[in-house]
Amino acid sequence: MAKVHDDERRGLFSSHVSIEDDEDDDGVRKKNGMPFSRASISGCYYVCRHEPLRTSLPRNQSCPQFAPRLPLHQETMRQTEALLAAEMKKLTVEEMSKALDDVHCVGAAIVETGEFIQRALVAFGEEARDQSNSVYEIALKQNRKYVEGEAFRLKFLRCNMFKIKSSVSQMMKFLQYKATYFGINKLGRDIVLSDLTNEDRALLQSGFLHVQQCKDRCGRNVVWLLNEFLGRWPKDVMIRTHYFLNFNILTSDPELQKRGTVFIFYDTAQPGNNVLHQLKMSEYIEFMAFLTSLPCRYSSRHVCLKTRKDTLKLNNAVVACATRVIPLYTRVRTRLHYGSDMELQYTLQDHGISLKTCPVDENGFVLQDVAKIWYKKSVENGIYKENTSMASSRGNDSSSENVSSNAKVAQFGGLLGVGRNDVFLGRGTTVQFLPGNIRFRKFLDEHHDVYDQARRANKGRIVTELSQTLKSKGIRFLKTGKDKKWVECDDREVEKTIAQQFRSGRKKRRRAF
Repeated sequence: MAKVHDDERRGLFSSHVSIEDDEDDDGVRKKNGMPFSRASISGCYYVCRHEPLRTSLPRNQSCPQFAPRLPLHQETMRQTEALLAAEMKKLTVEEMSKALDDVHCVGAAIVETGEFIQRALVAFGEEARDQSNSVYEIALKQNRKYVEGEAFRLKFLRCNMFKIKSSVSQMMKFLQYKATYFGINKLGRDIVLSDLTNEDRALLQSGFLHVQQCKDRCGRNVVWLLNEFLGRWPKDVMIRTHYFLNFNILTSDPELQKRGTVFIFYDTAQPGNNVLHQLKMSEYIEFMAFLTSLPCRYSSRHVCLKTRKDTLKLNNAVVACATRVIPLYTRVRTRLHYGSDMELQYTLQDHGISLKTCPVDENGFVLQDVAKIWYKKSVENGIYKENTSMASSRGNDSSSENVSSNAKVAQFGGLLGVGRNDVFLGRGTTVQFLPGNIRFRKFLDEHHDVYDQARRANKGRIVTELSQTLKSKGIRFLKTGKDKKWVECDDREVEKTIAQQFRSGRKKRRRAF
């Protein structure tokens, strides 16, 4: 009786493979006069004819007809998956933990102080003089206040997590692309909607890019790229529309810059209607290189693919190319998902992404009315158009914030002379991310330790003092009245709101811990 344990076979089975039977004098295992082997794998028996048994079985050579095969998506995407896994292994434990938090929607926004920002801006200016080139000098001559302004430079600093050299290099590359695709005479200002061609606007309205109206659980913007449109538009058109989307919409507010953006690459190509083969890879590589120059930090990237043979190979080439070009920060925050449309959408939901304004239905068809709604609300209604006025002589972050604040508050009618410091009571991301509400939460964050450590009898006094402090600064708390107009809250409602914010903040900190 001979017994061989095959520890060297492919690592797809955890159990040992035992082969046993009688053998003749020549060392050939036989049964009924025929060479054979009986392989026991996890209780399953296979019989196959082969050459005389050797003491050690060569890898992938014994019983090839019974060799287990990997699922189609694992076989096709093996190299891309291996690249992502190798990048994760290079991270420290702390870096890996932060990357996983961002992917699973429990990460934190960038924490900044005024002193920290000023030091970073000074270092940025010194590095910009060292890396200066002809395009940068032309931009300075056109509008120095814009190019050297805080609002413009902080976008690049926040995108690169305040790494000075990387931020300056990205800005120089950004200006070079801007001169190439929009003209050198527009370096000193932002690109507005009127600068786009009719073809550019058609692409914005096509559904190729979709910005969800609801943020994810971390308050981040969620942008979808539907792959079925990739082969239909020229490279120049895709570059100009991505510029407008990233610079004017996804990074229109400092709070959004601190939190980052969630990017979803979604496979919507239907069988027999796949236009990815029309995509020229050389142009796609240049397009991806351009995207790395945009000051938009993708803090989570989800690639959703169907397990169909006709699309996986094409998508693999596109995804592999993008994965090699994107920065390491985004690369280690990339996850590949496979399955049907329903499975993919539930997976995204598990990662904190709402499906309320998902542009794809459960059968994989694009919902054109949903895909276009962000363009109508954000662009045609002028909500973001006003933000681009910071391209004028305004050169600091606070001035750009005023413009953004006025644009956001304008949707509430201004019946009471609403200001950007006023706090609106209500639910939904539209209210939560108004500038006054953001400042209100930051103000309470500075006092939550005192409130949590105080005795129950003293907490009411703390809330009253904070309420009076806010009102002394001219900050008002507004709610919707019976006639659906904004009216001012009384002291009791204000104190109730402050106490509720403290309790909500404590729950969030406990979950994060």
